[in-house]
Amino acid sequence: MTKVEPPTPSAHDGRSTMPRGRIIALIVVAVAVVAIIVTVFVVASTRSTPSTNAGNDQNLPAGALPTPDPNSPPPPTPTPAPSHSTGKASAKPTVDPRYGAPVADVVPAKKAAKLSGGLTATVVSIDATQAKAIRAGETAGPAIKVTVTLTNSTGKDVSLGQVAVNGYYGSKATPAVALSDGAKPLLGTLAAGATAKGVYLYSVPTDQRASAVITMTDSAGTPVTVFK
Repeated sequence: MTKVEPPTPSAHDGRSTMPRGRIIALIVVAVAVVAIIVTVFVVASTRSTPSTNAGNDQNLPAGALPTPDPNSPPPPTPTPAPSHSTGKASAKPTVDPRYGAPVADVVPAKKAAKLSGGLTATVVSIDATQAKAIRAGETAGPAIKVTVTLTNSTGKDVSLGQVAVNGYYGSKATPAVALSDGAKPLLGTLAAGATAKGVYLYSVPTDQRASAVITMTDSAGTPVTVFK
């Protein structure tokens, strides 16, 4: 009986004789190569974008704005110009603690002085008197009677509602209490070019009458004028 030999494997029988480990290594290398190629392509495309935009900007028609580059840094913030103000306009006048307000001027009694609001004031006289207590809080006794005039040279009618006349006495400028006995304060409206007279009474001790001073202002919140 004839012995049949098994067929010898041929190189062309469709089966690979390469080891399995080498096949896996080749697959890994191929994947890495593909990844490197893709990365290089992406980087090259990104770097070429600005130059493409720059070339397109050069071809823009006159008056057209170029497309901003999203990767460019923001423009610097402009620095504001330094102020040249001297600060004098904002300076507030110093308040005199004796009168609770800034002092615009100090003038002798019977001398005319222009007040802060534009009216011209004169303390015509300061006379000694004895006053009666008329209203609650008033005390009868020695007092001074102050006669003042206001002249309106502003060219327009002025309300006298903000006129304030106050009395002080002594070395510490003690506020004198106003009295109503015979007082005729300045009220109403003073017409342009007109002059008005007012009378004020203040309680002042007999031995302090010579130290009495009068302050006047014709506008609220403005410096006062002191008459001595």
